[in-house]
Amino acid sequence: MPIMALALFWVKIILKKIFSLLKSSPVFAVWSIIIIGSFIYAFSNRHIELVLSIGALIIAVSFLIACPLLNSLKNYNVMPVLIKYSKSKYHNKNIIVRFCIKQALKNNIMLFCFNLFAFNFVTNVIYSIVIIGLTLLSILLSILLMYHKCKNIDKRRIKTRTKILKLNPLIKSTVHDYLTPNFLSMLIFCTALFLIIVVEITKDINLHYEIGIQLFFFISVTILFSVGFAGIIDSVPSINWKFQAIISPNDFKYHIKRSIFFLGGIYGFLLVFFIIVGIIINPPLLFKYLYCVVVLFFITINIAFTVGSVLVKTITLSFVIALTIWISTLPVVFLSLLTIPLLGTFIKAKNEYREWSLL
Repeated sequence: MPIMALALFWVKIILKKIFSLLKSSPVFAVWSIIIIGSFIYAFSNRHIELVLSIGALIIAVSFLIACPLLNSLKNYNVMPVLIKYSKSKYHNKNIIVRFCIKQALKNNIMLFCFNLFAFNFVTNVIYSIVIIGLTLLSILLSILLMYHKCKNIDKRRIKTRTKILKLNPLIKSTVHDYLTPNFLSMLIFCTALFLIIVVEITKDINLHYEIGIQLFFFISVTILFSVGFAGIIDSVPSINWKFQAIISPNDFKYHIKRSIFFLGGIYGFLLVFFIIVGIIINPPLLFKYLYCVVVLFFITINIAFTVGSVLVKTITLSFVIALTIWISTLPVVFLSLLTIPLLGTFIKAKNEYREWSLL
């Protein structure tokens, strides 16, 4: 009985942590679960058999290190923790250090999971030591960054009049509104997987003639772009809608154009890279899946501006992506069916975007 009660206790804690993650970062959490589940299913059924190179693993680890470092730059509220342990024997400095260590370990969960996967492909002990060393370095840097920000939380910030770089207010406000930590995490995650897939596909030129490998490349890259675009669903609620509604009122066309330029600017370099590699592999398939990427690009923006739960919108987009991938395997004439969800989401977003100003 005590063992059963202890097991139920830990199951309850794990479920609570999962629900809190879904509540705080639903887009990243849902897509992480979908992608991890898809790869587990594919590898367990031997639909995918990859032999990753050491270079690709090092690139992936380097990108995954950037995610916790970016999360460490967030302004964490340590006051509740300090109040909770105010009557304990610990000093504030020790409490903040303990908080930073726990948060750093949480931020590096994705890196830990990837390391477990990477060790299956690493046979050289030196490379294993390098990966472990990079992981420890990531944890240490995350702790130092968070501690530096937390210990200065009550100090006044000195304002300097000199401006090193003058940015266009429109660009500055767009970056401030859309470039959230969750969006950056999705960007880094998708960029790392994109580079790994490109490296593995282009490593052997003879594979370009196998239609199965070609389809795997185009479908996987289309899914990765869709996952990256989904980050904007989490960014739209972060927009300063009171400012947009009262001080600087703008119409639906303005917000759509701003979202298009932002997403296009962020993922433009990957899209150009995709086009270059796609022309080398199979130009007809490139144009087919490039059309799917563009359609999913606009559908994602439309869904982001609809009113509703972020989790529901993420699940809806997942269904649309699955539908798009299925249609992409059919003859080209069926691609015209994608205009139905495109127009439907556009009309819904246009009718509901004004409600953001009332939230």
